[in-house]
Amino acid sequence: MKTQFVTRGIWKSLTASAKAARKPALVAVAYFGQGASKLLPLGAGSRLVVDASENAVKSGQTHPADLKKLQNQGVVIYSYPSLHAKVYAFDGFAFVGSANASNRSSGILTEAVVKTSDHAVVRSAKTFVRDLCRDEVSPGRLDRLQKMYRPPRVPGGTKARGKVHSRKPKQTMPRLFLAQLKLKDIPEGSEGASEQGMKIAKARQKHGRSYVLSDYFSVGKNIIQEGDKVIQILERPDGRRLIDAPADVLYTRPWKGNRYPVTFIYLEHPDVRRTRLDKLARRLGYGAKKMLHRNGLVRDRGFAEKLLGNWSQF
Repeated sequence: MKTQFVTRGIWKSLTASAKAARKPALVAVAYFGQGASKLLPLGAGSRLVVDASENAVKSGQTHPADLKKLQNQGVVIYSYPSLHAKVYAFDGFAFVGSANASNRSSGILTEAVVKTSDHAVVRSAKTFVRDLCRDEVSPGRLDRLQKMYRPPRVPGGTKARGKVHSRKPKQTMPRLFLAQLKLKDIPEGSEGASEQGMKIAKARQKHGRSYVLSDYFSVGKNIIQEGDKVIQILERPDGRRLIDAPADVLYTRPWKGNRYPVTFIYLEHPDVRRTRLDKLARRLGYGAKKMLHRNGLVRDRGFAEKLLGNWSQF
């Protein structure tokens, strides 16, 4: 088999391929409906990119609880709101076509895909999916999205009434912040606020087997909100800077000190080793080291995408 055009038994073949895959799969599929975790039983270490935007969840096109099931089994989940492609890459072959991961696609719709083992095509398909692996979705974020979920109003997950908007989302990722940190104690008198905030954050973190909870505080006016992403950069006493994996903001708690306002920020991020700033800067290329020394919102969206995309390779 080199290349086949397939119109029958598509999901039977996709499900079997997911179960039989010996290596982690790479999948980009726009919508992941209720029950899709059974249709696409990906193995641990696989990467799955879907449209997990609030709009997709509220319209019933993407089901966060099904994504959570795969995440609990070791699948890494990413969100890309402007995604419309359907690409499934398993071992040495790939499927590319019209099929979203949904019971409606499996049982009702007429779909078509191309299945290929052409090395160049399979390699390109895998590269395409890897390039979309930027906005990793944490367990806490999936819990928050599940509360927004509403079943589709009509078959297919689209609204029964209302205007159809063809414009793409203004941004494909949440806002990204760099937090430059030093080892120091929290402000005197803020211990109670810090502990209470951590209790709330822990309550929001559920089933995060491969995720950890961390926190830091910022001084002055805070613009970081729940749903943003933060990369913490810790300066050690010897001057070395170590970088944590990108984290989702679970909760923020303000505290009014005697001199200045303080905000405690609670983060959920993958449980992976920190990397050295100079090592990451070399991977990112010219100008990255200067950018990584900045603090606050990353306004250069190109650099933000490059940073998150590069981090997914670790």
